[in-house]
Amino acid sequence: MRRGRGAALVAALVMAVLALTGCAATLHTDIEMDRTGRGTVTLTLTMDREALQWWGLSADDPGGVATRFLPIVSDGGWEPAEGGESVQQNVFAFSSDGDGGVTLATRKRFDNVKGLDDIIGRPRGLKDIAGAQAVAIYGGLPDLPSTAPLINDFNFRLGTGTGDNPGFYFFGRGGVGNIGQQTCAGNRVQGFGRSLRDALQLHYRLRVPGGPGSTNADETSGGASIWTKRYADCPDLQAESGGGSSSTLYNGLILGALASLLVLIFIVRRVRRGRDRKTQVPVRPADDKGSRG
Repeated sequence: MRRGRGAALVAALVMAVLALTGCAATLHTDIEMDRTGRGTVTLTLTMDREALQWWGLSADDPGGVATRFLPIVSDGGWEPAEGGESVQQNVFAFSSDGDGGVTLATRKRFDNVKGLDDIIGRPRGLKDIAGAQAVAIYGGLPDLPSTAPLINDFNFRLGTGTGDNPGFYFFGRGGVGNIGQQTCAGNRVQGFGRSLRDALQLHYRLRVPGGPGSTNADETSGGASIWTKRYADCPDLQAESGGGSSSTLYNGLILGALASLLVLIFIVRRVRRGRDRKTQVPVRPADDKGSRG
């Protein structure tokens, strides 16, 4: 289920908003899963008044704001997240902050790990949303890809343990873009990207039974791992189940490897025995009748 490195989709969109302004934005990517593998992915995008103005949008036109970001959910199946002041385009929960800023929140349900992988790993176009600003955006932000998944290098496995803790393994790469490029340059980022380090925050949240267990998250709360990063950071996001029956997944991997090793040893021994039989020189029986010369 591993995906090639790309960009966190909405993070790239927000970054584009901030490219020529001093505004601020926050993206939350939230994954919730139960022990059967079912759950939701929720995306929450918050932009202040200056960000909207650069897009030519306004908090007074919720429909216009929602329409601009519809390409995010072009794969279908998305619905308004809980809360919000109104529903826009049957997809976004919309709220205004009273100071000209807005929040859009949408979610999509999945029934299994493959469904989650399809949501997170699907490449989504960025230039469709950039519109007339695409030239300025891509000119000012080197290495910004034209398509991207929600989380880079996404890899998730769910164990088969009984009870409330089936076991799980999660790996992803946060941030925007590829390691070694300007979008992952950290404190070395240049130009518009430098100003974005203070303007753009990226939040990732993962909540699965058995978590947070072992995790490199910045904080844990309510059984969830939470990572908070800034633009130009492209960190590993890692979490594994801990305690209880969560060991089922890893025990299974270990036992599987051990079984494979035993089979290999058995095959090698059989081959060696076969070779030994072929190389043995047959012993001629003694001639008990004597010579007739």
